[in-house]
Amino acid sequence: MTDGTPFRTALLGLLAAAVVAVVALLGFAPPQPRGAEAEGFSAERAFVHVERVAQRPHPIGTDDNARVRQYIADTATRFGAVVDTETDDVLLARSGVQRLATVHNVVAKVAGTDPRPPRAITLVSHHDSVPTGPGAADDGAAVAAMLETLRTTAANPPRNDVVFLFTDGEELGLLGARAYTERHSVAGPVLNFEARGSGGPVWMFQTGADNADHIEAFAGASSRPIANSLAAAVYTLLPNSTDFTVFTEAGARGLNSAFINEVHDYHSPNDTPETLDRGSLQHHGETMVGLVDDLGDDDLGDDDLGDDDLGGGPGGRAVYFDLFARVLVHYPDALVVPLALVTVGLLVWLLVRARPARLVTTTLAALGTVAGAAALGAAVWFAVALVRPGLEFLPLSEPYNRGWFLGGFTALALAVLVLGVRVLRRRSLTDLLSATTTLTAVLLLAVVFTLPGGSFLFQWPLLAALPALWWVGRERESDTVGVALAIPPVLVAAALFPTVSLSLYTALGTALAAAAMAATLLGALHLIPLLGQFPAPGRAAGALAAVAVLLIATGTALTGFTPTQPRPDSLIYLREPAGATWLSPDPATDPWTVKALGDNPERVDLSDTYPLLGDPVLRAPAPAHDLPAPAAQVLTDATTDRREVSVRVSPAPQSWRTQLTVTSAVTECAVDGTKVDATVPLELYGKRDGATLTCSAPTGATLDLHLADQWIGLPDGPAATAGPRPPDSILVPSGTRPHDCALVTATARF
Repeated sequence: MTDGTPFRTALLGLLAAAVVAVVALLGFAPPQPRGAEAEGFSAERAFVHVERVAQRPHPIGTDDNARVRQYIADTATRFGAVVDTETDDVLLARSGVQRLATVHNVVAKVAGTDPRPPRAITLVSHHDSVPTGPGAADDGAAVAAMLETLRTTAANPPRNDVVFLFTDGEELGLLGARAYTERHSVAGPVLNFEARGSGGPVWMFQTGADNADHIEAFAGASSRPIANSLAAAVYTLLPNSTDFTVFTEAGARGLNSAFINEVHDYHSPNDTPETLDRGSLQHHGETMVGLVDDLGDDDLGDDDLGDDDLGGGPGGRAVYFDLFARVLVHYPDALVVPLALVTVGLLVWLLVRARPARLVTTTLAALGTVAGAAALGAAVWFAVALVRPGLEFLPLSEPYNRGWFLGGFTALALAVLVLGVRVLRRRSLTDLLSATTTLTAVLLLAVVFTLPGGSFLFQWPLLAALPALWWVGRERESDTVGVALAIPPVLVAAALFPTVSLSLYTALGTALAAAAMAATLLGALHLIPLLGQFPAPGRAAGALAAVAVLLIATGTALTGFTPTQPRPDSLIYLREPAGATWLSPDPATDPWTVKALGDNPERVDLSDTYPLLGDPVLRAPAPAHDLPAPAAQVLTDATTDRREVSVRVSPAPQSWRTQLTVTSAVTECAVDGTKVDATVPLELYGKRDGATLTCSAPTGATLDLHLADQWIGLPDGPAATAGPRPPDSILVPSGTRPHDCALVTATARF
């Protein structure tokens, strides 16, 4: 054995780990779309539906919304389903406002071949879009994939019924799903499909309770079963929601899947059929067809039902993760604690046997590299944001050229790691192995008892590292065998962590790169024993730091706004009885909005009067254009012990949303028979023909109303005043900030 042999072995291990990581990342992609001639699911056939659905934005209550749901109903009927359109009024209170909407869910059922009382698989997507985009990806891709899946299912029905539910009003608070669960008891698995971007692989990120049987079905449902139980565990802690949230709250079990790449297209005018990744569409459909094939012939009897007859089910929970996006590994979560305790017990025995000289200090140094990298990442992004304040205009402050930053922050994380190894250069292989395994064991135990779904990230690399620790405890030298045995945990981590880190970058955005950097280094901890064999780790750290600076500097220099990478902005025209003003929720004026707002607009908070505005907005005077306003007319007015007033509220024909605020001391009101809280502003959707407000007030009390119509986009007069939007700007995506619109108000006293 020569002095250079451990180094060469470590170098080979690093190269092997790099290959594994690259293969994992390359595999994290959707399958190739299949043509119209293909058997089974075809993205080309489904894309025809995308083009029909996503011709124009089709938010709830609009003519285009009616067009889309009619197309869905007609197509599903033509394919052989029994179709019903269910219309309901739904009231939702959230964020200091009430929403009352008329929703229209399209329910298409393919009857199963089993003559027993029906148990159904329910596939869910939403057919409404936001006002700012045609919705090709969100959620037109899922709608189209469900229609194509319906066609294949109707041609060869399974044992169980299959319900294809196309909900309305998802974008405004999951309203259609709420209406459906009020009407129906959902007996059987619910499979929801979504999008937060225009491409990328379909990622199953949430499950219901007792998910083991559904995870087993998902594992074989498509050519790329991409999922991990860490994502599902973390998602439950976040304030996000989809239609699936409503079903799980009702007690249903199932799976929730989405593709999330290309976030700049999300809810934007660029969410068009042209920008949709057809591979993502294929992945949606493959997954749907595979799940229907598997679950469609399962015995969905009483054992599949939980509380209130809503799909509780046996089988327990599973821990799961995909390898290279091709194989889904899954096992009962009942094994998590025993596995962890046995593994940590073996580690303690091996540590006692190995007797590392500086275990505590070396472990703390390894932990310091993770914390240091996260802190450095946050500081670097803060500096980038100072240099490029225009990033505030973008969703999640996500730069268009994110690849430069992703590469730069990854190189920066590795530079910090190698610098840590430089500090530990005099530590033995025993010390380095003992420290990395100890830190991994601490992380494993912390995760096991907080987020057990994420335990796989630490369980399997730690188990793979134990033979190396056993060897160095047997042979005190840092020999080639010990280094070779330190390679397997690196390979395991390289298979697991890169896609998790990439998913964090994508889901959280580059602005939160510190979290992804921490995840990167947690996976890279097992590199420390190999890097410790390098004669000059300081030089490698310097080289990696230089690469990081170059990549981040390049990304920063290239960050700007062009016709292909436009700046999202917004103008709102507020027409009140007393006059008109321009408003903008943008962080600052830009070359388009400054023409309306001028150089010195004031920043004001109008959210008490107009909750839809949310945060403070820029405000400046505007010319008064004559626009039709909402109106209110008394229908009945009678007084016995109390005054009972009935008023017809009539929005203007151009209105999409009407806000109704009772400004007098009246507490008992209803709209179209639905009781509402008169002290909280009420938004009406799908009430274009008007709504009837009835209130009960003390004798002699007045009824004071404030009405505000919201029009989608700027009307012709204000639009002409503002001028055309330049090529390097684009309508702000809905959900990021309030979008272009007119607010036309009126008051009434009765």
